[in-house]
Amino acid sequence: MWQFLFRIKKGHLACSVALKSIEVFENNNYIAKIKNIEEICNRELSGFTAPEIQEIRIMGGCTCIEVTESKYIVGYQEYAYQRGVFARPFIKYIYAMVPYIITEEELVKVLSTMKEWFITKAWEEVN
Repeated sequence: MWQFLFRIKKGHLACSVALKSIEVFENNNYIAKIKNIEEICNRELSGFTAPEIQEIRIMGGCTCIEVTESKYIVGYQEYAYQRGVFARPFIKYIYAMVPYIITEEELVKVLSTMKEWFITKAWEEVN
């Protein structure tokens, strides 16, 4: 019997937390913030290409640059770190999943670091 009551109580708690999260999301206008992040990413990366880039994808607060070969992102994590940007490249992807409270200046710095990596061909120094 106590297990049943425990599950019900956990269900109510989870529901309460979920409702509060939605309330915070709506009250702080996060949908508009996410749209703004996406617009900035589109503006900053519009028309940006490099032979090593296979595709650039942007959706909400997530930006991803896929490269043709993984060797083109070797060393990017350290490169970004030296410029004050935290990055975790993955397989053939350099991506940014930024917090919704990021400022435009901070976001432009993240995107500029991604672009500079390709413009300067920084991986050639690593390989």
